[in-house]
Amino acid sequence: MVPKIKGVLLLCLMIPLLLLIQGCWGSQETDETGYILLMGFDKGEKDILKVTYQMAIPHPVEGGEAEKATEIISVEAASIYGAQQLVSAFVSKRLTLAHNRGIIISEELAREGLSKYINPLVRSRDLRRTTFLMVVKGKAGDFIEKNKGLIFEKYPSRQIDIFMTSSDVTGFIYKSDIHSFYQGLKLPGQQAVTALVGVQKEKEDEDPKLEQKKPRSYEEKVKEEVAYLPGEIPRKGGNKIELIGLAVFKDDKLVGFLNGEETRYFQMLTGDFKKSIFSFPDPHEPESSLIVMEIKKRAHPKIKIKADEFKTVIEVDILLEGEILSIQSGRNYENGELRQELENYISTFISQEATHLIKKTQEEFTSDIFGFGEYTRGFFWTWYEWVNYAWLAQYPYCEVKVQTLFKIRRPGMMVKTAPTHKY
Repeated sequence: MVPKIKGVLLLCLMIPLLLLIQGCWGSQETDETGYILLMGFDKGEKDILKVTYQMAIPHPVEGGEAEKATEIISVEAASIYGAQQLVSAFVSKRLTLAHNRGIIISEELAREGLSKYINPLVRSRDLRRTTFLMVVKGKAGDFIEKNKGLIFEKYPSRQIDIFMTSSDVTGFIYKSDIHSFYQGLKLPGQQAVTALVGVQKEKEDEDPKLEQKKPRSYEEKVKEEVAYLPGEIPRKGGNKIELIGLAVFKDDKLVGFLNGEETRYFQMLTGDFKKSIFSFPDPHEPESSLIVMEIKKRAHPKIKIKADEFKTVIEVDILLEGEILSIQSGRNYENGELRQELENYISTFISQEATHLIKKTQEEFTSDIFGFGEYTRGFFWTWYEWVNYAWLAQYPYCEVKVQTLFKIRRPGMMVKTAPTHKY
C-alpha cells in the first residue's frame, strides 16, 4: 500500500507543475493577427501623432494582384501604442510588429527630434532592433501610400530587405536600423544617421527653381552621376518610391541630407562600403570621354586622431581596388605609365571628394557622423573625462587629411585597349 500512496502523492505534485509549464497561454491564431510590414510617423492634424500602417494580407501575390497584397490604414493618437490600440476599433485583427521591416519618419518630425519616438520602439517586446529606420522627404503616409502598388515584388514583406541589400552593390543606399540609430544618440563620439527615402515627383510637382539651374558641363555630369536626393532622379517607370542618400542628425534632430554620391564616400570613410560602379572623366579628354570602374573595398579604412594643445588632426587612409569596365577614349590604361596615371588620378579624385564631405559635416552640420570621436577614447583615463572633452565642440575645428590608396586589379575581359582607326 505504501508504494501506491507515494505514487498518488507524486502524481498530485506533478499535475500542478505540468499546468504551470504549458506554453500556450498567450497563443494567438494566425488568422486573428494583423502583420504590420511598414509603419510611418507624421505630425497629426487632430492629435499629436499620425501613424500609418501597411498591413499584409497573407497570400502570395500573382500577376497584377500586387495591390491586394497589402492594406493601408492610418490613425491619429497621442502615442505610438495608443494608435495601435485605437486600430482595434475598426480592424478585426490584433496588430503585431513582429514582422515589421521598416519605420518611416517624416522630415517634419525628424527636425523636431526623434528621442521620444525611438525610446518606445527600443523598449518594445515585439519590434526587433534590426528593423530598418528611414527618414522621408515629405510625409511618411504619402510614402507608404505610393508603395502600395508593387511592381517587381511577389512578396511585399521582402521589398525593403531587398532594397537595403542592394546597398552592398550601389553604395548610395545606407542600411540603417533602430539599434544603430539608438547607438548614435547615446555615444559621445558619433552622431546618428538614417537612410533617406522619398517619392518620385510628378511633372506638376516639380520645383520650378530646379529648371533655373545653370547647364552642367560634360565633366560635371559624369562626376555627379548619382548625386541625387529622393524625388530628383530623372527616370520613368518602376516603383514610385526612391531610396537614395542619407539623413544627417545632430543629437536627435535632423540637420541635413547627403545625396547618393556623398553617401558612397561616407561609407568609404566608415568602412561600410562594399562596392559600386563609378564614372570618371578621362584625364586626357575630360569634356568628351569617361572611364567606368567597379570599385571595391580592399580593407577597412585606417583612422588616426592626433591632438595637442594647438590643434587636432584627423588622418584617414582609404584602401580600395578596382576593375576597369569601360574606356571610351581607347587609350591603353591597362598597362604601364597610363595605368599608374589612372590609379593616381582616381586616388586623388576620391581623396578630394571625401575631404570635401568631411568639411561639409564640420561647417554645415557640425556633426561627426563618421565616428572620429570614438578614436579619442584613448586620450582619457575615465569615461567622465572623455564626455567632458566635448568632442562635438572640437570637431568643426579639426584639420582633415585623407589619403586614398587605389589599385587596378583587373582590366575586365580585355588586357589592352586599342584606339579606333579614323580615316
